[in-house]
Amino acid sequence: MAGAGTPGVKRLQFFLSESPWEAEQINDRRLELLREQPATAPHDGGVIVIDDSGDRKDGTATANVGRQWLGRLGKTDNGIVTVTTAWTDGRVYYPLHAHPYTPAHHFARGRSDPAFRTKPQLAATLAAQGKEAGFGCRTVVADCAY
Repeated sequence: MAGAGTPGVKRLQFFLSESPWEAEQINDRRLELLREQPATAPHDGGVIVIDDSGDRKDGTATANVGRQWLGRLGKTDNGIVTVTTAWTDGRVYYPLHAHPYTPAHHFARGRSDPAFRTKPQLAATLAAQGKEAGFGCRTVVADCAY
């Protein structure tokens, strides 16, 4: 990639891969800042939006990769899917939480494994997490897959 070896890009890559930061703590702080600002503060008239997005991924060594429906491609292929929630009231829109979906074949007992979660189960958990974090809403919406 053009510029991938430049000092600035190397520093950013080092920060992202080697720094001791905790993604959940950073997201919690980001959501706290959104709640505090009048222009972005959530209210009970907003909506929590559930979505999932998949990206093609070669190989099987990466966590959460497997043959699954990838909406962007419009077909089943080897890839990784992330279930997300966002909050909107029609004037502002921002992400809340995200969690990768892990296909059943990654679990010892497949779909019957106690740790396995379907995409709708992950979505429900994320929607509840958003409400618990102070992002009230009048409804939760999703595409017909849920």
